[in-house]
Amino acid sequence: MTAAPGDCSALIAAGNALEDRGELDQARARYLEAIAASPESPRPWLNLGNVLARQHRHAEAIDAVRTAIALAPTFGPSHFNLGRLLERSDGAGAEEAYRAAIRHDPQFTNARICLANVLERAGRGGEAESALQDAVAADARHAGALYSLGQFLLERERFDEAESLMRRCLASAPDFALAWGGLGSVCMRTGRLREAEACHRRQMQLTPGSAEAAAGLLFAMLARSDLDPQQVFDVHREVGAALEGPSPQPSSLAPRKPHERLRIGYLSPDFRRHAVALFVQPVLSHHDRSQFEVYCYYAHWSEDAVTRKLKSLADHWRNVSGLDDEAAAKVIRDDEIDVLVDLAGHTGHSRLSLLSRRCAPVQATWLGYLHSTGMTSVDYRICDSHTDPIGTTEHLNTEELVRMPHSQWCYEPMHGVDGIRSVAAARPEGVEFGSFNQFWKISERCLELWIAILERTPGARLRVVGVPQGRTTADFLARLQARGLSGDRVVISARVDIERYFSQIASADIALDTTPYNGATTTLDALWMGVPLVALAGDRAVARGAASILRTLGVPELVANSDAEYVDINVRLAGDAAWRSDLRATLREKLAGSPLMDSARFTRDLEAHFRDLRARA
Repeated sequence: MTAAPGDCSALIAAGNALEDRGELDQARARYLEAIAASPESPRPWLNLGNVLARQHRHAEAIDAVRTAIALAPTFGPSHFNLGRLLERSDGAGAEEAYRAAIRHDPQFTNARICLANVLERAGRGGEAESALQDAVAADARHAGALYSLGQFLLERERFDEAESLMRRCLASAPDFALAWGGLGSVCMRTGRLREAEACHRRQMQLTPGSAEAAAGLLFAMLARSDLDPQQVFDVHREVGAALEGPSPQPSSLAPRKPHERLRIGYLSPDFRRHAVALFVQPVLSHHDRSQFEVYCYYAHWSEDAVTRKLKSLADHWRNVSGLDDEAAAKVIRDDEIDVLVDLAGHTGHSRLSLLSRRCAPVQATWLGYLHSTGMTSVDYRICDSHTDPIGTTEHLNTEELVRMPHSQWCYEPMHGVDGIRSVAAARPEGVEFGSFNQFWKISERCLELWIAILERTPGARLRVVGVPQGRTTADFLARLQARGLSGDRVVISARVDIERYFSQIASADIALDTTPYNGATTTLDALWMGVPLVALAGDRAVARGAASILRTLGVPELVANSDAEYVDINVRLAGDAAWRSDLRATLREKLAGSPLMDSARFTRDLEAHFRDLRARA
């Protein structure tokens, strides 16, 4: 029976109610009835477009929204919805749609925000910032505009401005979870770990199960020197349970035999210019394709030269960034993966929640996050016997530990750094200690140890690279001076590009590691540049990363087992120019000849574990 025209609004309302309950087919039927009742109205066509998009019928959704635009060309929401549908597939079309929405409704703040996102993805950062500034100018209390501009500036390390905007956002909308996360990220990146933890706890209260909130909270705890390993693990377990959720997920797949070529799936948002990609590339290059079939599941929208290289090394490439967990899990299950390896853990853009849906008979985590996930659906964590000595950390993991025979890392130096040369040997004014890790890793305990080293090495100076500019630099200098370190012994700089980063490493006499959260890529970069580094073997996996690297390298004399020994070795190294010179001349050769850079052997060892784990499933 055809509905009367007056029933259009009632049919739309009924469709909305059905949509809210997730009854999408029935909602679509109501919207079609509304269109029949009022064929000249754009509203039911817009609603139809929304529900078709939720059903992943994007081409039909676009057609429905274009019909709404044809019926009412000056109706801004129709153009806005079109932009939302086109964002992933047609950036230029999305930009045009958002500009049309703004043209027809200059107060359409959300359209300005989405326009900025499109412009940013297109690499037009200046225009994106202008669009966000316009959005804030149009409505100075619009929480979404304040947050979006704050997040944009946060990603560009303009932390003081970003913090001001996040606080303004929260003044307008105290329960805006993303803004609590953004404020937490500012606090984290500027070394205010307790504040960061408090912000992310509030974010998790507002959005239980949020991967972003979990990442912020857990990283803030991992870097704190005043928390013991059990405290940190207990929170990981709580967070893991929240990510897995109360709804029962399949604990296993239907039994099936392993494929003739074992199917290995790597899941990561970091198949791009990222430290994780440096460690993954040699493995993808050396997999035995007669025995293994490699699938890469990419959980990020951006692509660069590194992405294209990794894509060429995979047998199969799937971008799951635009899929929800249900759809992404189906993609992985349909590929019948034997061993699924998460490479992100609780890092940015993580898709750990996919593993709670049991996508493969064997699920493991490796590389990107050097701690337990706290999730019972992750079967194994790949590590080594230096970071996790047998019998010491099993109780701090929900996963079963799988130890690589040499190291959990396989290093490949950044291309183009071989020509960078050191000036340290020619410097007459004294020894330079250098810190090149992320600023938030410099804990209070770490700083006290560095001060103790400098007190015993008169004439030495400290260079710290990567200190956020503005308030953070001023506060950090004040902290150093309060501990008796005069300004003429300190050189502080913001983050630098990759070439200057390697140049500054090479110019240091001794690299300083951080504790309790050690460096990994940074440690290997320093050793590759011939710069010695002392590791303090701590009481948890993230605090033993540098010790693992140095022991695998064959220089255990650079590993300290106590705070006092850490200070002593650094002081001896500073006073022994011959020892430093010998290390500088041999470290790169040692590294190149060690298991840390034997990509073929590392991959064979990893494959042996994969075969064993699949046989046990």
